[in-house]
Amino acid sequence: MPNPPTTSTASRFLGVRLTLEEERKLDEFRVTRGLRNRSDAVRTLLREGPKDATGAVELPATRRSELESLVEDGYFTTLQAALEHALEAGLAELVRTHTEGLSALRRHARATRSEREGRRRADREGRGLLGR
Repeated sequence: MPNPPTTSTASRFLGVRLTLEEERKLDEFRVTRGLRNRSDAVRTLLREGPKDATGAVELPATRRSELESLVEDGYFTTLQAALEHALEAGLAELVRTHTEGLSALRRHARATRSEREGRRRADREGRGLLGR
């Protein structure tokens, strides 16, 4: 049974092999959207899909709103610029606190090591005095 003509003029045929699961999902999408055929479903997916999903990260709504308000107030020209600045500032703070934290941990480990060595030395001297 031939498919009814599509609403847009197609310039090329692109054959794609799908797994059974992918075919089921495509048909489910087609039915839920009320599309006439799989070709229209694929075209709709392409039109509605993300413009550039490379490395896309979803932000919590509150954080996105805060960044958007920075753009609206004129601090940044785009949402991406605001996000890049927030990441740079946040990463700088992370490195700073991480470095300070590591330094404190190292100092504590050195102090603890010195105390342990002192206790061991005193224990050896005490055993030597007792003749054990």
